[in-house]
Amino acid sequence: MNEGEFLRLTTLYLEDAIDACDLDLLNRDLANSPDRVRQFNDLRLLAGLINEHGHAVESEGAADLATNSPPESGCFDSPAGGSGANAESHFPSRRATATALAVLATAASLLPVLNWPDTTLQRDETATAIATLAYTSHARWGSEERVLGDGFGKGKLNLEVGLARLDFRNGATVTLQGPAELEILSTDRTILSSGILTASIPESAVGFEVVTPAMDVVDLGTAFGVSVGTDGETDVCVFEGEVEVSLSDGADTPRLVREGNAVRSRPEADSIDSVDYSTERYEDAWPVTSGVLQATGLMKFVSPGPDFVPGRYEDSERILVFLERSRVPLKSDLGVNVTESGQYIRVRRHDNQPIAAGHVIRSYLLQLNPTGEFAREEAGRARVIGQITFDRPILGLISGTKRLTASDELLGHPLGDYGDTQRGIEPTRPDDLPDSGRDNVTLSRDRRTLSLDLSASSAVDQIRVIVSEQ
Repeated sequence: MNEGEFLRLTTLYLEDAIDACDLDLLNRDLANSPDRVRQFNDLRLLAGLINEHGHAVESEGAADLATNSPPESGCFDSPAGGSGANAESHFPSRRATATALAVLATAASLLPVLNWPDTTLQRDETATAIATLAYTSHARWGSEERVLGDGFGKGKLNLEVGLARLDFRNGATVTLQGPAELEILSTDRTILSSGILTASIPESAVGFEVVTPAMDVVDLGTAFGVSVGTDGETDVCVFEGEVEVSLSDGADTPRLVREGNAVRSRPEADSIDSVDYSTERYEDAWPVTSGVLQATGLMKFVSPGPDFVPGRYEDSERILVFLERSRVPLKSDLGVNVTESGQYIRVRRHDNQPIAAGHVIRSYLLQLNPTGEFAREEAGRARVIGQITFDRPILGLISGTKRLTASDELLGHPLGDYGDTQRGIEPTRPDDLPDSGRDNVTLSRDRRTLSLDLSASSAVDQIRVIVSEQ
C-alpha cells in the first residue's frame, strides 16, 4: 500500500467514517508492517493534539491527495449489507477529507521534533540498541513482556525464570538463566547482581566485562560462565581461552584464569580462590550461548574440560554433545559425508561431498559411548533416540572414522585427544530392513534440526556436525 492510500484510510478511521472494506485494507497493512503500526499511532496521537489545540489550513495538495488516491483493491459488497447509497453516506466530504489529510500532513511533519515515549523513542532505542533479544525459553520478566527482536539499551533486566540470549552489537553473545539480575552499562560492560550468565566473546568484543558483587571479570577472547548467589558469592568458569579476574574493590593485581579452570570469591573477601572445574551449573545456559537452541532430554551438552578425551565420557542413556571449535574460516573445500537434508542413506558414490571454501563454521561432536561394551549381536545393546536444533543452518555432517580423523586438526577441540580407534556411525543402507540396527540420521528441511537413532556396541558412535557461523 502506498503512502497516499495509507493516509486516506487513516483519515477515514480518525473521522469514524471508514467502511468495512477499507477497515479490512487498513488492518491488513498494519498487520504486515510494524513500521506502519508505529506511523499510525504517531499520526493518531498527533492529529488529536492538533485538533485539540489548533486548526489545520486546507491546502490544494491535500485536496489533490484526497481526490486522486484510489484504493489498491476494490470491495463490491456494501458495508454491513447496506445499499450503495447508504455506503456512500459513510464517506466524508472531499473538503472534510482534505482538511483531515492536511492535519495528518502537518502531524507527519512534526514527528521528527516531537518525542512520544511509546513510539518514536521505541524506534530510536531499536536503532541504537546495545543488545538484542535473540532467543528465549520459558522466560518470564519482572516488569514487562519481552519479545524476540526487542532491543536493549542501558538499564537493568530482571529475568525471573527461564533462559534469555542477548546478542550484543559488538558480537558478544550472553545467555541469562533466571532468576537473574543484569544491568547493561555499555556495549562492553555489564553488572551481574545475581543469577547465572554464560558468554561467548569473539575478537570484535575482546575486553567485555562482567562486574559482580565479588569480582570483576574481563574477557580476553573466550567463552566463560559466571554464577552469582544471593549472598554475592561469585564463581567464574572458563570454557575456552582465558579471562582476567580481580576483586571488586580493585585492591589486588588482576589474575589470569585459563581454559579448564575455575575460581571463586565472596564480597569483601581479600582473595580469589581456585576451585574444581565443573560446568554442571551452566549446562542449561551454555548450550544456548554456543548455538544449541533445543535438545531432547536424551541428549546432554558437555563442556570439554582439562585433558579432554571424548572417548572417556561414557553414557548408555544419552547422546553427548561437545562444542569443539567456533569461527573457523574454511580456506579450502572440506570433504564431508552429508550435505543434503533428509535421511542419510549410505550410498558410497554420494558420500563424498564438499563444503566450499569461504564459509566460516563451527563444529560439534555428537557421541554415544555406552558404559562397558556390548556385542554387535546383543539385543540389549545401547540405543538412544535424540533430536537437536541449532541456531544456524547445518552445512554438513562427518560420520566416518577416516573423515573424522582427517578433520580433527581443523575442527577438533584444540586440547582434545581423539585417539585413532573406530569412532564413526553405521548409517542405514538402501537395502536395510527397518530393524537392521544401523544408525538413522535425518537432517530437517530447514537444515537446523538433526534427528538421531543411534545404536552402539563395541565402538564409539561419533558424528561431527558442521554449522554455519554466517
